[in-house]
Amino acid sequence: MIMNKMTILLERSNTLLGKFSRLFNKYPYTHIAISFDDYNFHAFSRRHLHNPFDSGYTLEKLNYYAYEDVLVKKYYLDISDKQKEDILKLIDEVKDCPFDISGMINTNINNSKENKKAYNCMSFVARVLEILDIKLDKKYYDNTIEDLENVLIKYGYVGEELLIKKMDIDEEYMKKIPIKDVLISLIKYLRR
Repeated sequence: MIMNKMTILLERSNTLLGKFSRLFNKYPYTHIAISFDDYNFHAFSRRHLHNPFDSGYTLEKLNYYAYEDVLVKKYYLDISDKQKEDILKLIDEVKDCPFDISGMINTNINNSKENKKAYNCMSFVARVLEILDIKLDKKYYDNTIEDLENVLIKYGYVGEELLIKKMDIDEEYMKKIPIKDVLISLIKYLRR
């Protein structure tokens, strides 16, 4: 059986939402994503650094996390060709789903409900772990990043590293967004 490497990355985001999450949860990591090449990361997140309301499935580059010096933690897992194929099918199924902010909030207060029409970074990675037959202690939609890490610690932990701010970051992701575009994104999000 041919094995592939998959990375699960935890990020200590320094966005306003990341800082609030750390204050509320008392847990350092605020974002989680997967990668098959350790550079492009599949996640449910914002699509632009300066617009938290334009969010959903996104293919993030490692550079996106390095908009300033940021701490990340990585887990490397060996996965089969079939598991990779099943994960790619999941990505194809959910890529048009919106970001589930209410699920993210409710998960952190132990009040979550299943919503297969919307995902956040935690529920998406939990679904990936289910494909890998990694037993979760909770339903996929009810896991915090800390819960996921408590399961992952048994598999392929690599360690923490500091990503140093890079000047060659993706211009589209980093560009400033006019406030009217942020407000339009908020209205669209609330309509969903």
